Amino acid sequence: MPSRENKSHKELMSEVKAHHQSSLPFVVFKYPHKRELKAILQSDTKLNYTTDFKHPGFVFSPFDDTQETILMSPDKYITAKLDTGIFRKDNNVPDYPVDGKEAVRYKKMVGEAVKEIQNTDLNKVVLSRSMEVATEKSAIEIFNELILEYPSAFCYCWYHPRVGCWIGATPEILLQVKGNRFTTVALAGTIEKSGDKKPNWTEKEKEEQQLVTLYIEEAMAGLGIEVKSSEVQTTDAGTLWHLKTTITGVVKVDQTARMIRTLHPTPAVCGIPLKEAMSYIRKHEAYKRKFYTGYLGEIEVEPQQATRLFVNLRCMELREAKAIIYVGGGITQDSDPLKEWQETIAKSRTILKVL
Repeated sequence: MPSRENKSHKELMSEVKAHHQSSLPFVVFKYPHKRELKAILQSDTKLNYTTDFKHPGFVFSPFDDTQETILMSPDKYITAKLDTGIFRKDNNVPDYPVDGKEAVRYKKMVGEAVKEIQNTDLNKVVLSRSMEVATEKSAIEIFNELILEYPSAFCYCWYHPRVGCWIGATPEILLQVKGNRFTTVALAGTIEKSGDKKPNWTEKEKEEQQLVTLYIEEAMAGLGIEVKSSEVQTTDAGTLWHLKTTITGVVKVDQTARMIRTLHPTPAVCGIPLKEAMSYIRKHEAYKRKFYTGYLGEIEVEPQQATRLFVNLRCMELREAKAIIYVGGGITQDSDPLKEWQETIAKSRTILKVL
């Protein structure tokens, strides 16, 4: 049985740091709007995998759904009350120069995708890119600033010596199951915040969000699951606005694994139709997303089975003194290449702000 301890914020971080220095796997995370930190420590460097999502621990899955889902074994659980007073919040956002070559490349890629959508059965494709920046901050320092900066996001720092270190603050639920109830969201459409002004949504963003909602409703119907969808809401995530529909329902016994496989990847991170969009991404993105737009989260089995998974957005991979930041956007027939480029710049600020 794993050990369970309750410690102070500082003590938890100190233990996680020591685990990291010993090159042992760990994940430390915080749920949206919660004032509690959780850490799961694994005592060996074995890579464990899951397909049935019935074992306790923390799952980390890549975008490519043909690859295996990693399960971090919970040899030790630590919880701590969040103490926002003990860490410095750095509000200086460095002015990172725009990569002119990358701007030209990405806008050209978007323009070609728009033509493809206008002339084929492809309705939407999500195109992403990575950017590399130098940082002197440690993984723990970056995570501590993320939880202060983005209290409404799922914030995490995940490390395995055989895989690497990933850190993020994601606004998007993939699937939450507790007892026989489940929740998922259709999150799409993005506008950068401008002062106190509410966003003025265009048909492009509304259509993009509607495509995701319809896909999820149809996918659940295909599993024989009835759902209830909320009205479309405007929700904020850090410096960005999004459109969101919350979808709920009753899940049957042993359906969680099937639901996860059906939902991932969603049109919000891949496109519609899914098969054609995935094929287009593999052919045109020209880099490997790895765990960006995959999913991650905790599986609990006591006192009852509970699964809480999030889409891995607004994230970075930390390699020595550099951060690889991953950003992207949904392309439809109405997409403007310049605006899509600017959207990726806006999304990158979530992570740049804490580097």
